[in-house]
Amino acid sequence: MKRFGLVIGLLLLLLIGGGLTSLLIANEGGGVLPVLQIVGSPEASSTVMTQWKANQLFALIGFLLFNLVGIAVTLAIILWLLDRGVRRAKAEGAVAPKTPAKQS
Repeated sequence: MKRFGLVIGLLLLLLIGGGLTSLLIANEGGGVLPVLQIVGSPEASSTVMTQWKANQLFALIGFLLFNLVGIAVTLAIILWLLDRGVRRAKAEGAVAPKTPAKQS
């Protein structure tokens, strides 16, 4: 019953917060729902793709892919070297003769 009361309390808190946000937006001259503001300049608009924006997007995607591939290759090499070392250590441990401990 305590958990149910906690869930109801959280839902009420979310509803009150959403209502206050809606009232705040409505008092600033906007409607109840926020809308995307349209500007006259295509350079300032987030919905219009100009040539330099496309160039920057292409450069960003290329940069991210290059770095992700570099990280993957680096991790693959490190893990391969670690696995190789573990396999060598296991092989040497299996081949090495076991000497009895000296008793004094």
